[in-house]
Amino acid sequence: MRSKTKMLSILRSEIKQDNEKQRSKNVAMSAIVCLAAGIMLVMNIMRHSTLMTMTSVILVAGFACTGILAGVFNKTRISTIIMAALLTGVFTVFPISGGNEGFAVLWLLLIPLFSISLFGMKIGIGMNIYFTLLILLLFYSSMNIHISGLYTENFMHRFPILFIADLATSQILALSSEYYYKVNRLQLFTDDMTGVYNRKYFIELLGDPANLKNDLCISVIDVNGLKETNDSRGHAAGDEMICAVPQFVKHAFGKDTVIARMGGDEFAVLTYDDPESVSEKIGRMKKIAEKHKGELINEVYLSVGTACRSEFKDLDPEALYRAADKLMYEDKTAYYRIKGNDRRRR
Repeated sequence: MRSKTKMLSILRSEIKQDNEKQRSKNVAMSAIVCLAAGIMLVMNIMRHSTLMTMTSVILVAGFACTGILAGVFNKTRISTIIMAALLTGVFTVFPISGGNEGFAVLWLLLIPLFSISLFGMKIGIGMNIYFTLLILLLFYSSMNIHISGLYTENFMHRFPILFIADLATSQILALSSEYYYKVNRLQLFTDDMTGVYNRKYFIELLGDPANLKNDLCISVIDVNGLKETNDSRGHAAGDEMICAVPQFVKHAFGKDTVIARMGGDEFAVLTYDDPESVSEKIGRMKKIAEKHKGELINEVYLSVGTACRSEFKDLDPEALYRAADKLMYEDKTAYYRIKGNDRRRR
């Protein structure tokens, strides 16, 4: 049960570069469908097939728009939704309209093959559920009276079975591929010791234009007294202090907060909030850390520096991180001054 829960958690997780990957797929898919639908359009005009000509025109126009949205305007999410809606609508018309069995209904066999890999988990699975229900209703309910005259009796009996078999096989392959892709990406961007994101992930995140928002706040956290703990209680105790920091952050900021281990005992947190609210959460986090009771250590003292764009309007995210880092060292200096300890003993 635990392994299944972990697999589902990984499949639902969002990877930093997923948006750029999806954008590239949308552009490529739009170009391919425009080309294929363009050829179909010419063929259908020559065959004087009004319905199929209309669907071809819709595909060409629609996928030209999705390609522009993704490639030019970087509206990946909107582009993906429109692509899925277009294909769902057109492929719904195919089995209802009848005509050539191989050209019309068999197009539906493509849906399970590419839905998840092209549109992602949520949209892909949603499309598969919709078309499964559509096939069951069209072929096994009283609705089949509307299409029974369009296809051969042999096809009416065998196609739903073929579709279900195609669906089951392709879902296993698609989910397996998605799972191992995300496992590899998570390993690349995850700190082995603490399980949070690593420095590579956070630095790339700072470079993403999507994060340049007015309510962006970056907090840098450092553990006080780590060297003393390592010297007096051993490195296992020091490791426990480091691994406890993400738990303090999650309790104070929430589970969905972006936290990364930048190296050693230093962490960075990215949030979207006003400075007062972030300050309250930091105060709460420090109190939680000071009351900590672990196996090898008890209280943990943290130094924190926070920089928000609302206060540093001219700074980009990377400069904001450096400002937060500087403020953290000021907080650390103040901590050791109050404690009366040599700053170098940390």
